[in-house]
Amino acid sequence: MGLGCLSGGFCDGEEIVIVSREEAAERAARWLGAPVGRVEMREFEAGWVAWVAAPPAVDRTVPPDRVGDARVVVARDSGEVTAWPPLPIDEIIARSTPTPTGRFPEDVEAHLRKAGWYPGRAVAQADLDRYADHLRELTADEPTAMGVVPAARGFLTEFGGLTVARTPKDSWSLQPQEHAPVVDLFSYLEELLDQPVTPIGWIDAHYASELVMSEDGRVWLADFSNLFLLAEDADWALVRLGRGERSDLPSIKEDGQIYYTDYAGRPIDPSTTRRPGP
Repeated sequence: MGLGCLSGGFCDGEEIVIVSREEAAERAARWLGAPVGRVEMREFEAGWVAWVAAPPAVDRTVPPDRVGDARVVVARDSGEVTAWPPLPIDEIIARSTPTPTGRFPEDVEAHLRKAGWYPGRAVAQADLDRYADHLRELTADEPTAMGVVPAARGFLTEFGGLTVARTPKDSWSLQPQEHAPVVDLFSYLEELLDQPVTPIGWIDAHYASELVMSEDGRVWLADFSNLFLLAEDADWALVRLGRGERSDLPSIKEDGQIYYTDYAGRPIDPSTTRRPGP
């Protein structure tokens, strides 16, 4: 059986079983002539880019870009392995990525795809169940334990686990990951909105900053200074995050009202929190 045919599936014009990450790693390892444990991989819509891990003395947080480093792409829908010249990993992904979907602006979609998102992506529900259990443990002493609201589960099923680096100094991540939400920053949001909320991510900054989704699908930003409305829906929140639009946000006050003014009292256009109409 050739590398393009999957064990237990079909090929040559018949039904194809989607390749798993483990199968892709095994295929890449055979092509790269290295043990599976030494193969590094980055996921993107069409599959995975794989390369042999750098020696311990080299910074392994940076994908290799030196001339001579072998790279391969393993196709998600066939298992086909193609060898690539020693190009930067991002360039290989860009050359292997389909045309934009139109769901997001092209610049934002490019950031999401680079982080590993693709249409149809799905995080295992078991991972989200474990995250829900973790939230319940964190808030066990609160009057109402926190969980994963349906709107947040739907969002995290598609985008959960991603880390998006807009610039070297501007990145944000989505749960579930090894990050314990700072619940104190947004615990009173449930009371202000009179609906449950779920922490869905955080922004990497010099101070704690959490992303929270309420039951109605709105996305909020919570930091040490206040609670802010980022967007009226999840997709628009991703657009605003992808463009770094976090400086002028309306805030929710103790009376539960949203105030569309900045810290100096200057007005904030309410339309900035929702996707422009057709």
